[in-house]
Amino acid sequence: MQLRTGFGGLTAALVVSLGLLAVGCAKKETPKEEGKAKPSQPQDKQVAEAKKEDKGHDHGSWWCDEHGVPEEVCGQCNAKYAAECKKKGDWCKEHDRPDSQCFIHHPELKEKFAAQYRAKYGKEPPATEDEEKAKESPKKDDKK
Repeated sequence: MQLRTGFGGLTAALVVSLGLLAVGCAKKETPKEEGKAKPSQPQDKQVAEAKKEDKGHDHGSWWCDEHGVPEEVCGQCNAKYAAECKKKGDWCKEHDRPDSQCFIHHPELKEKFAAQYRAKYGKEPPATEDEEKAKESPKKDDKK
């Protein structure tokens, strides 16, 4: 009887150990797999490429500081959203962004998005990439 109990406990421990091992292995990626897009998710690859190009750009927050719109609808960072805009004909070819987010041609649109930021955070949104470049341009011209 003791022999059976010993094997029963050993069997239970073995089953639990194998179960934990299987769960742990299923969630862990090997170093070779890290950073690779899964073939069934081509958008992940596009987002990863956009992240590589955007040095230091954080796509994990609600707001896209660089472009002045909520991150999920940023046509310059979100390839899926950009494709939807292009399909609808909402695209500024000259500035490579949704026309509904082209603050260069439609400066009044900036206020629409800035109001969303103020409503959420109670302060003014950070300056966009384009605004930062505009601030730098006069300095460069003054040096000539």
